Order: sequence, then C-alpha cells, then structure tokens
Amino acid sequence: MIQGHGDDGYLFDRPIKADFSSNVWYGGLAEGLKTHLSNQVAGIGHYPDAAAGKLQSLLEQQANLPAGAIMVTSGGTEAIYLVAQAFAGATASVLIPTFSEYADACRLYGHQVQYLLWDKLTAATVFNTDMVFICNPNNPTGQALDEHALQQLIQLNKHTVFVIDEAYIDFTRAAATMIPHLHRLPNVLVLRSMTKTCCIPGLRLGYIAGRKQLLDRVRAFKMPWSVNSLALEAGYYILEHPGQFRLDPDSLLQDTFHLWEGIRKMPEYKVWPTHTHYFLFETLTGTAAALKAWLVENHGILIRDAANFYGLEQGHCRVACRSAHDNKLLITALRQWSLY
Repeated sequence: MIQGHGDDGYLFDRPIKADFSSNVWYGGLAEGLKTHLSNQVAGIGHYPDAAAGKLQSLLEQQANLPAGAIMVTSGGTEAIYLVAQAFAGATASVLIPTFSEYADACRLYGHQVQYLLWDKLTAATVFNTDMVFICNPNNPTGQALDEHALQQLIQLNKHTVFVIDEAYIDFTRAAATMIPHLHRLPNVLVLRSMTKTCCIPGLRLGYIAGRKQLLDRVRAFKMPWSVNSLALEAGYYILEHPGQFRLDPDSLLQDTFHLWEGIRKMPEYKVWPTHTHYFLFETLTGTAAALKAWLVENHGILIRDAANFYGLEQGHCRVACRSAHDNKLLITALRQWSLY
C-alpha cells in the first residue's frame, strides 16, 4: 500500500501544527545527530558500504550475537518484503488489525494468507501455516504480548517461522525483545527499526536479527547499496551515543494515559486499550476520514484515518501521544467536533 499510511501532511495545503498520525517519537531530530549528518554530507559522493557490513558488526556486538545474525535494511518495510520474497509461495498467518505491509508483501510473492484476530491469539494457539507475522506491540492497536506468552507460542509452533516486528518495542513496558533468546529460537526473525525513537523515518534504517542459517535465506535476496550513506552514518552515531536516544517510557505512557482518558470521557468516542504510546479510538458521529479532514482544515491537527486497516471500521482513528500542549489541542478540537 503506497498511500494510506500516517504522516501524510504533505497531501494538505495547510501547515500541520501537531502531527498525531505518526508513531515516531515526537521529540524531533537530536541536535548531535543533526550536526553529525550535516558533517557527513560529502560522503554521498561515494558509494555506501554495499552490505552495510560495519553497522551489521556493531549491531551484533551490541546485541551479543554471533557474526551473520543481523542484516541491516532500508527501514522495516524493506525487511518485511525481503522476508516475504525469501519464502515466496508459502502459507502465512497475519494477526489483525495490523500493519498492512505484511499481507501486501505476502500477496506480492504468492503467499496464501490467513487472518487471525489479535484478540483470539493466546500462548496456546496452534498455527497451520509456514509463517506468522506478529507486530509486538501491535500497530495500530498498541496491544502487546508479554515475553513469556510469546516464547511459549513460538516453542509450541516449532515448524512455523515467526516474524516478530519490534518496531515499537522501546515504547512499552508490556513486552520485551526476543533478540536475547534467538540462540534457542531457531524459527524466529526479529525486525527492528532504528527510526522510531531517533526521529529519522525519512532516512529508512532498520535490521533483521535471527539465527544465521535462517537469516541467510533472506540475505540471498538483499540487493547491494540499499542502505544509503547518511542512514549508515546515523546508525553509527546512534550506537556511539545511546544516551541521546534513550526514552523515558514511564513518563511517555503516563502522558498517553492522560490523552487516552481525555478522549474516553467524551461520549462521542470509543477508545481502545493500549500498552504503548499510540492507540485507536472510534468516532461515533461521522467517519474517520471526515474527522481527519476537519481537524486539518480547522485546527492544523493531523490524525491517522485507520479505516483502511483490515478488520477496522470507517470510524476508527489512530493517534500517538505528543507533548502535553499538543495533547490538549487535540482534546479541545475533538470536543468541538462532537458539537459540529
């Protein structure tokens, strides 16, 4: 799906004052990283590391993984499509509602796709497909599977490859990464994004982690130079300065609860529970598309119309927590919509 994602303010003539449509942390580009990237612009006159080998090694060292256990990608979406390509023609289960690219990538490469409602998933679920795509915490619901339940599920389905997308793992306390457990989980590929907490989605930087034998199957389809020079430089800087990109999830989740509660108190909306900094709500008066357009036109506020997530309805919206000031702007605007 090329169109229909969040952070699409470029489609509107009016400037966006507060963008709630993107799940990227709202804090903005770190000044140190901005300066570093400015100083590295001349590097685009040369080809980047064809296989991103240096960054791969640094990530493997950081995660205490053996050589060949990580493959750097041009964002999480490239990782999704590479995995689908490597297992072309397989059967795949997708937990819904969720990020559309899992099913889109599978269909592109001839997978037979089955859907399972996220709410029906338990640690005892048995899959009859070759692959399972799980976003943890899930996008757009914000729901998460805890570490124990997820490991139990994976071990119960030993002949199924689990693709665990951890793009938002740093924004929750309800889930933990599977990367430290890869040594005993040969049927797992973990997808990670380096853009969400670091506010660099435009650079496209992520990676896949897994047992070398499994990951090599995906690596066979990786084209050279897919990760550009500035993205690689961002990766080096982030690993060298982790303190600059460390979030305070407790504070963020507390702010999220205040936003969630502010919307929940209005009878014109139904709010879904969440384990992270974004969540779904449903407008009971009109459609998400109409609400989105009205918020942009009248308040310069952008939200995500979530109606195009498979399994959701025309009234579903997704928002991600921002500053207390911006959150107040949204709540005030939503009150006005309810009277509109």
